[in-house]
Amino acid sequence: MILYRPVGTEELRLIEESGNKKFPPRLPDQPIFYPVLNEEYAIEIASKWNAVCNSDHKGYVTCFEVDDAFEIKVTKVFSA
Repeated sequence: MILYRPVGTEELRLIEESGNKKFPPRLPDQPIFYPVLNEEYAIEIASKWNAVCNSDHKGYVTCFEVDDAFEIKVTKVFSA
């Protein structure tokens, strides 16, 4: 499954520092990791939130693949 995650410049830098292998730990005021299923929605979030709330006024959308077996496991946890 392909997921999208809007990020700001600092978060993108930290992702790149990891060799594009992991996302940085969540911030205290943002404890939930929230990827989205739709690229257009991720672009909207990046442009309306990340670009507005970050000091450099830039937002980016990352794209990553998650094993479908993981999706089933997570779906079961959240549908309970």
